[in-house]
Amino acid sequence: MIIVAAVIAAATSVSAVVVPRQGHGAQLRAGAEAGEEHEATRTIRGATCGVERWPVKTLSDPGARQVDFAVRPATVRYLGSLRASAGGQDDRGPLEARVFRVQARLVGVKREADSDYHLILSQGGATMVAEMPLSACTSGALRRYAMSTARAELERAVGGPVGESWVRSGLRVRVVGVLFFDLPHGQTGHARNYGELHPVVGFRVLAGSP
Repeated sequence: MIIVAAVIAAATSVSAVVVPRQGHGAQLRAGAEAGEEHEATRTIRGATCGVERWPVKTLSDPGARQVDFAVRPATVRYLGSLRASAGGQDDRGPLEARVFRVQARLVGVKREADSDYHLILSQGGATMVAEMPLSACTSGALRRYAMSTARAELERAVGGPVGESWVRSGLRVRVVGVLFFDLPHGQTGHARNYGELHPVVGFRVLAGSP
């Protein structure tokens, strides 16, 4: 677990040198540039959900039906090397209509202010983020059942619902998700290009995990 904690600490220190960019009205608190993640939130039917590019993050945007759900195997390092091509609030960049699968070490997971589960995936010295939205925040979304099932599988793997503190894992996992390019906002464990698997539509713990 010392190694796991070190990866989280190192990822946080990388975030500390990034100056976040504001976009679509997201408000950043003092401290976000020091590795403290923060995004604007809103309440939907009693659930705390996100704002920035939320339709795209939850497969409820108009372009969601154009997503190619043929799963492409990839490495964490490869996805982090792609040229970031983010779309707008309600539309996708060209690579954000593709679905990828990675096998990696789940370094840690926590629940964010927008109720997403924030996963740090590590493979071959590279890290990236994967995100699992709360079902209450995905009304009308495509692949909603797959998203909620993946989140339930993660909870089963770590022993229950995840809170706001890091749960350090070390499990070997297979994660399937839609590629998404985020904006810098103090997130921990991000790829160099801020590419994420967001939302996650498949999650499995691999044999040989501790």
